Amino acid sequence: MANKIIELDTTESTNTYACNLLKQEEPPEGTIIWAKEQTHGRGRDKNTWESEKWKNLTMSIILYPTFMKIEEQFLLSKVISIALFDYLSKFLTNVFIKWPNDIYVNNDKIAGILIENSIIGNRFAHTVVGIGLNVNQVRFSNNVPNPTSLKLQSGRDFDLQECLYELNKSIKIRYEMLRSKNIGKINTDYLSHVYRYKILSAYRTEQGEFIAKIIDIGNNGVIVLETNNHEIRRYTFDEVSFM
Repeated sequence: MANKIIELDTTESTNTYACNLLKQEEPPEGTIIWAKEQTHGRGRDKNTWESEKWKNLTMSIILYPTFMKIEEQFLLSKVISIALFDYLSKFLTNVFIKWPNDIYVNNDKIAGILIENSIIGNRFAHTVVGIGLNVNQVRFSNNVPNPTSLKLQSGRDFDLQECLYELNKSIKIRYEMLRSKNIGKINTDYLSHVYRYKILSAYRTEQGEFIAKIIDIGNNGVIVLETNNHEIRRYTFDEVSFM
């Protein structure tokens, strides 16, 4: 993958910038859009991503995963999540991957992922991977329920450029693992770091609340839960949530 970095002082959203760039040209795979300030960062389901100016890592990566099957697109989310785990675990303990797209330290959110795929027919045209990582921010607004950052967890400041380079190294390693079809290793590593994996927890659906534990997460993103009555249930992103 390329090492091209487009550095911006400010932009509304690095994912939006990347998507607009792809309408004009075909940047090399691995091109990074890095904004020191993101004014309207986007999350899944129209959520926003709060980020204090020049304090955090807000970035997007352009990929062309044409070697992947459309029905296995959640594998890309898995490898990006594992790469974030790999990077953060150099400095912190108790790092977890919270299904479907968050990274936690203990019970607090330190990073989020937004992956936007462009699909033509039965193949990928391109993918934009957005990452928001809380680095040096220590104060958050009250409407952010459980945020944390590298500085809050470690007690020290981090150089954002160094964070970018080191995280990118982790992403390259894991993405090449996906390209080489090492799916078994990806799934094993992903599940071993999943938040509340095999631990009985409370979940909510439209039908009500129940107790269950995660036993698997498919390459299509479907979560497999086993209830405390040993019933197996499968849900997509929008069908179930943690209590």
